[in-house]
Amino acid sequence: MTIDRRRFLKLGAGSVGMCMLSRYVVGQELPTPRRSTVPRKLPIIDVHMHAYPADMPIEQSLVNPVTGKPPQIKNGEEHLQACLAEMKRLNVVKCVVSGGRGDRLAAAAHWHDVAPDRVIAGAGVRGSEDTPLPEIGVLRKAFQEGQLRVLGEVTAEYAGLTLSDRKYDPYLSLAEEFDVPVGLHTGTGDPGISFDPCCRAFRVSLGNPALIEDALNRHPKLRVNLMHAGWPYLQETIAMLLVYPQVYVDVGAIAWLPPRAEFHAYLGAITRAGFGKRIMFGSDQMYWPEAIGMAVEAVNSAPFLTPAEKQDIFSDNAVRFFKL
Repeated sequence: MTIDRRRFLKLGAGSVGMCMLSRYVVGQELPTPRRSTVPRKLPIIDVHMHAYPADMPIEQSLVNPVTGKPPQIKNGEEHLQACLAEMKRLNVVKCVVSGGRGDRLAAAAHWHDVAPDRVIAGAGVRGSEDTPLPEIGVLRKAFQEGQLRVLGEVTAEYAGLTLSDRKYDPYLSLAEEFDVPVGLHTGTGDPGISFDPCCRAFRVSLGNPALIEDALNRHPKLRVNLMHAGWPYLQETIAMLLVYPQVYVDVGAIAWLPPRAEFHAYLGAITRAGFGKRIMFGSDQMYWPEAIGMAVEAVNSAPFLTPAEKQDIFSDNAVRFFKL
């Protein structure tokens, strides 16, 4: 069976799959999303956003998996402007962005060029046959000049690999040399992703955060952000946070794709385990700028978080991790 990823999303399979997964996890329907309208006095740093080439069409059939609504933008440039508008509305003062399609390094760099005071550009890399790793010299120059300041999102899982695979060692050594943090995709992927020609080697088991231990021990100076907080690998994520103090997590797509109760249960478990100072806010907004506000609202509505803990998640932890 051949499934093109964009075609898969157009057909709504991603939405159906997530709804099925949501019911399986917590036995309830997805909650009706609420647009965040609560003014925030504290600044927010979104450490997990995506950029697309300015001229890349964003088709109306790519509906938001939660709301079922099509994007209100036509191309990558309109997507950029819509995301910047949402950031201003929500007081998101900085973001870390990586390219999601096409020339991923150029897409992220363009965001930085448009809004240099607000955007930190990251090197979105994979390592698969259709999305090979960039030339190491290109990254070295970009890190030297400060054009790129993050190695990530690294989507090794989509290439059928983990960060511990030796092919990433030169890039991790480069990150150590320039003190550049790494953002790593962990956990699961889109429903049906392993049937997509782009990602035949994808396996859920490769998203287990515990599989990067060899990389961390070969590169002890690395700072690693486990994107999506390793969901649903809760115990392994907590174990990694316990053993490796240079590891943080961001909430990513789990803030708005699963049911609110499931997200709060997972976030609460990591907080109760004593790692509230290592959780960062991220939206993983993909094609949908409104997902930034949905993710903000999900964290804001967590009844177990104190105002100080929310401030840690929304900004203070990211300031420390990214050395802002």
